[in-house]
Amino acid sequence: MVHTPVRARAERGPLARAVAARPLLSFFVLSFAPSFAYELVVILVLRLPLVPWMFAAPFIGPFAAAFAVTAACEGRDGVRALLRDLWRWRVGGRWYALVLLGLPALLMLCVLPLPGAAAAFGPVPREVPAWVLGFALVLVVGGPLGEEPGWRNFATPRLQERFGPVRGTLVLGVLWGLWHLPLFMIEGYNHAGGGLGATVLPYLVFLGFTVAIAFPFTWLYNRTGGSGPLAVLAHTFFNVTLLPVMFPGVANDLRYEAVQLAAFGAVAVSLVTVTRGRLGRAPNVGPRS
Repeated sequence: MVHTPVRARAERGPLARAVAARPLLSFFVLSFAPSFAYELVVILVLRLPLVPWMFAAPFIGPFAAAFAVTAACEGRDGVRALLRDLWRWRVGGRWYALVLLGLPALLMLCVLPLPGAAAAFGPVPREVPAWVLGFALVLVVGGPLGEEPGWRNFATPRLQERFGPVRGTLVLGVLWGLWHLPLFMIEGYNHAGGGLGATVLPYLVFLGFTVAIAFPFTWLYNRTGGSGPLAVLAHTFFNVTLLPVMFPGVANDLRYEAVQLAAFGAVAVSLVTVTRGRLGRAPNVGPRS
């Protein structure tokens, strides 16, 4: 992390000094407040359809917050370092294989326990172009590119420094899930129903899922030196299902998400156990006292 010289800190305005004094708190406030305000206006006041307005929320939240707080805390050098992380695509080929092949394979294995899944299996080549287009659109203008600079490249190293890898990841997973809460006011979003009772269970499953997948995301971040492109790619695979391509006719419903929660919960526990709680973090780096 870049440390701003004392003289530079003294020359900053009172707002920048306040942000620099509490960078994590400032980041999460700036991630949540603009996104929540924006979403509540378009959902409750303007009553706009889900697409395309929802694409702005990640960029006015985690994305903007990451750069704003980094600029206040570390100046131009910090912003350049953040941009370098977001462009850190030169990592070992095995990491690309893990994200591009291993992750979708695991997601598709989660389909098999669903009723009729085995009989429905069969690649549908004609669905591939539409899936690729959807993947590219979601990656660029959807959640992954807007969220990952904040959750992974800004918050993950600082939460690990303060709380350690496991507790820091747990905190991030919960806050990551809470950030999506207003979207569950939209009937049909991530299996949400039309009333409170039909929304609570889908949201709790979703919240548990974000906590579970936060652990492999932290492990991937630590092992790849903070590669932004890999985090964005992994996030996009969670957002764009391969069901129409590999399991035509199988619904992307709450049962499928529950199976994913169980599978990635097991992955999280395994990573914590195998890495002895380090989640790939260098052994000579400890939590802030």
